[in-house]
Amino acid sequence: MATVGTSTDVQASAQKNAVASTQLNQNFDDFLQMLTTQLQNQDPLSPMDTAQFTNQLVQFSQVEQQLRGNDTLNKLLAMQTLNMTALGVSFIGKDVEVAGDTFTATGTSPVAMSYTLPEAATSGTISILDENGDTVYSEDAEKTAGTHEFVWDGMNDDGNMAPAGKYTVKVSAGNATTTSLNVTTYVPGRVTSLESADDGTLLLNVNGVKVPLTDVRKIAQPT
Repeated sequence: MATVGTSTDVQASAQKNAVASTQLNQNFDDFLQMLTTQLQNQDPLSPMDTAQFTNQLVQFSQVEQQLRGNDTLNKLLAMQTLNMTALGVSFIGKDVEVAGDTFTATGTSPVAMSYTLPEAATSGTISILDENGDTVYSEDAEKTAGTHEFVWDGMNDDGNMAPAGKYTVKVSAGNATTTSLNVTTYVPGRVTSLESADDGTLLLNVNGVKVPLTDVRKIAQPT
């Protein structure tokens, strides 16, 4: 079941804006009442200077316009949140590929993954580690810059099918100066639920890990 909440920041901002609007209206009413009283009781031979209350009227108008702008912005943010939530809900039950390194193997089927090299490498190794951190399989990685697909057939280095469970993929690569490259890996998984973080970010539950919706690279119907 999806657990989704509207952004608390948007709600708090809307509530604060509503309070400010109410206070502004009250202050404006008080100001008009005082101004009316002053005008009614002014000396006709020495009328009051209008510059001061004109400036106050301008200030009230500017604040009112800003509050209206804030209301519009809050509505747009709320609509964006609803749209993103609807998009996230559509991901539930789908197979996705997301940025990460932990995945689940069935013990019977191959697992498709990918990785991205920021630049060309002179050396590279793909390793599959079990939950104990032990390497069960390894092979040479592609060394050209860019994204590369990789399919692990599920076999360990001894030629036996690795048991079902959680595994980690690790791609180590270095350039001509032996500097380690920052390699991004992408792993498959199925979306089981959707959550909203405190800052309004939508998180997908994939492989038991909460992943931002923006980290999804591929999405497909379950096979």
